[in-house]
Amino acid sequence: MRWGPVPDSTTTATDMLVRDNLRSMTSYIRPHIEPDDFFDAQGERIDYGNRWAHLDGPPEDSYSVGEHPERFAPLHPVADALIAHLVTTYAVDVEEGAHVAADFRHPTPADAVVRAVRFTPRHEASASMTVLFTAYPGVRVRAGMFFEEAFPSCGCDACDETWDAAAEELEQQVLSIAGGGLTEKVGKPRRPCVTYNRAGRWFETDRGQAVSYSLVMLDDSGSSGGESAASDLTASELAAASAALRAVAEASPAGNWLPWPARPQTDAASIQ
Repeated sequence: MRWGPVPDSTTTATDMLVRDNLRSMTSYIRPHIEPDDFFDAQGERIDYGNRWAHLDGPPEDSYSVGEHPERFAPLHPVADALIAHLVTTYAVDVEEGAHVAADFRHPTPADAVVRAVRFTPRHEASASMTVLFTAYPGVRVRAGMFFEEAFPSCGCDACDETWDAAAEELEQQVLSIAGGGLTEKVGKPRRPCVTYNRAGRWFETDRGQAVSYSLVMLDDSGSSGGESAASDLTASELAAASAALRAVAEASPAGNWLPWPARPQTDAASIQ
């Protein structure tokens, strides 16, 4: 899926209503992570996040290469803390096991699945979510009908991602989905548009019917969105998604998946 920040000028009434639903502060606290240093082949400490600041861009040989993937190991305890927070805060049914990794449209090899947890809110108009720990190490999140993201998003040396930036995105997105920030749509059917250039070669300028999502962040830091061709789904998957989103629209004035219902105090006390 292609995704990116949504400019403020595109803020809609739906965005505003969702943000109103997300104003309350979350009780989630990131676990303490001891800082760690990593070094290059010359023994120099790598300043991840600023590695290529002194250059015009990353060198060609840094693409598709990850010298220290272990730097993302803190994402696992962060995800553990998020899972504990979700369990104690919301009324959800929880299923854990390698089998729930099958929820993802883009599969993870079985030997790379470390932990997989599925949350099903006790309200059919609230988005389900699956959190997957990978051996890379990294974390993947699947929610609703179409939302699927990975943390880190790449991890190669050229991208120069840091674990704490990836953790912040993971926290923002998981908490925002639970807070009702996710909206998904199935576009109207339309034919793909094909354009020919002067050499007679063709390329697609419109892939036809699309499915999309937008996510408003809980902390008011912005929003993101993604879109892909409906043809990437099977006919049964598209029909199921359309039916589910019609039910959401009937229950939600703004069309977003509703915030997860709060766990009753008696349930929360029993978990402690």
